[in-house]
Amino acid sequence: MSPLVKLEAVGHGIDAAFARALPTLKTFDPARLAESMARCMPFAEIVNVVDVTPESPLGWRYPAVIGLHHMRGVSSASSACLGSLPDQGFAREILLPTYLDVIEAAQPVMHKIVTIANDVFVSYRKLSCPIYAAPQTGHSSGNPSHILMLMYVDFAIPQIRSGQARSLLSLRERQCLSLTAAGLGAKQMANEIGISEKTIELHLSRARQKLGARTTAQAVAINLAMAMVSP
Repeated sequence: MSPLVKLEAVGHGIDAAFARALPTLKTFDPARLAESMARCMPFAEIVNVVDVTPESPLGWRYPAVIGLHHMRGVSSASSACLGSLPDQGFAREILLPTYLDVIEAAQPVMHKIVTIANDVFVSYRKLSCPIYAAPQTGHSSGNPSHILMLMYVDFAIPQIRSGQARSLLSLRERQCLSLTAAGLGAKQMANEIGISEKTIELHLSRARQKLGARTTAQAVAINLAMAMVSP
């Protein structure tokens, strides 16, 4: 299951970027899905829609998504349903509660989410808006036909599978990654630790290999992310 770091319903505390989208969201037409979603793109990195008309939430389907690449595989694929998403921990512990929040509120709700989904450590903000099959005004007691979501990604760090890879790092490898995160170069680290620059580079190279990172910057990010979600 996906380790949940933070799921916060912000409610009326909608940030300025999303607030500008609210007039456009009121004109969203599920019958003209592609056109309506395209009008939302100036206000978000990702625009996603879920069809909540099936009786069981596991049958709720994602007919369309725009800007999927921003989440690096985190978001659902188009035409998938909640019950068929590959990371069911993320689907049931993160996605479903946010959808139920919106249905209960019958108005736009903003969430701040930090979690692991599909092996990606991700932090993002999401504004979810209930969409009704027929235009309605004011508070509605009926359930929406769709939920429209606008998202901004704060960061997405791939390859966060478990603490196992990080546990394989030696003390020196962790130390070199930590000092790199603090902004020290190889020469400064060598003076700090009391070993040669060549040895510093060797520790960083081994750390990259163990974490499956292509660069030292990515290794630092993975190490920090795994430290945040380790028990």
